[in-house]
Amino acid sequence: MKFSSFNKLGGLFKEVDKSFNNIDGYYDIKEIVKRALSSEDQYNLMFIGEPASGKTLFLQGIMDMRKDAVYFDSTNTTNKILDILEQKRPKIICMDEIEKMSRPWQEKLLNLLESGKVDVEQQKKSYHFEIKGIKAFATCNNIDRLSKPLASRFRKLFLPKYSEEVFLSVAEKVLPKTSPSIARYIGSKVYQTDGDIRSVIQIGRLVQRSDGPQEIEMIMNTLMKYSEAEKK
Repeated sequence: MKFSSFNKLGGLFKEVDKSFNNIDGYYDIKEIVKRALSSEDQYNLMFIGEPASGKTLFLQGIMDMRKDAVYFDSTNTTNKILDILEQKRPKIICMDEIEKMSRPWQEKLLNLLESGKVDVEQQKKSYHFEIKGIKAFATCNNIDRLSKPLASRFRKLFLPKYSEEVFLSVAEKVLPKTSPSIARYIGSKVYQTDGDIRSVIQIGRLVQRSDGPQEIEMIMNTLMKYSEAEKK
């Protein structure tokens, strides 16, 4: 490829980057996501990697780009997901930590992605509807916990972990109302613990303008203390 072509691609990737302002780098993957969203054909993408690799930020960027998309995380029950799908009939679904979702839901999702149909008979409610051309975007920490048939329905992209400096830069971007020094302080502490950018966002929402390191330590220690049961 000629040098001029690389320049042209670089410009293209920078344009795409505007849709993912909170994600540093990954210009090529951003372009793939944009093409998958605009394709007339069904295309499912899965972002795989450990915490601090930007997986969830891609889902947030997709949600920003497509206001008709719906988001689910691993805490959603099968009934809640089916209720939302039946009501909204979205063309784009974003699922965070898909491997943590129940096996019954994984089986129903597989059928939805293969046929576009949901046919579920349950004691309290039945679901019978169709969503043609649905596209799925998901994150996954451990693909071994995901059913193999469902995993085969996705194009898998393995993301390396961010370096600490890049993670701190991302922390500044996701906490625009917080001073850069405080955002980087929070980012540094989170990077040394769970390394999850969602933790940065959750902590940042509790920080007040007058808070310093001592108050931030209190917030983080409290959240970590009472999250231990969730980890077990």
